[in-house]
Amino acid sequence: MADNAQLMALLNTLNGKHGILGCLLISRDGQVIATSLPQEVDVAMIGALSATLFSNNDVSIQRMNRGNLMQMTLLTDQGILHFYEVANHFLVVLTAKNQKINLEGLIRSVEEQGKSLAQIIG
Repeated sequence: MADNAQLMALLNTLNGKHGILGCLLISRDGQVIATSLPQEVDVAMIGALSATLFSNNDVSIQRMNRGNLMQMTLLTDQGILHFYEVANHFLVVLTAKNQKINLEGLIRSVEEQGKSLAQIIG
């Protein structure tokens, strides 16, 4: 596993792009590996719930015979949550409220960063 400084540097490069507030890299069981979210955010809770959300939706997708869930985007009244599977971990990206978001640009940036993370943690 890469050192935390490398992971933090990669996560921080996404901050501010496409309205991104910050990111979490979590294990499949919800443990936070690295985060670039503001300190006031409860990252442990978000990590645990994000792993549950992704895993439960993955099971549902498989039961519908639609393959494996690779990424997922949730639009809420507080912003966007985007989930991306990378090297048996989840990259969770949160946008700030009331931001104009280029969703295609956000997804493309997350995919690119996911590939970089996969090389480090893979």
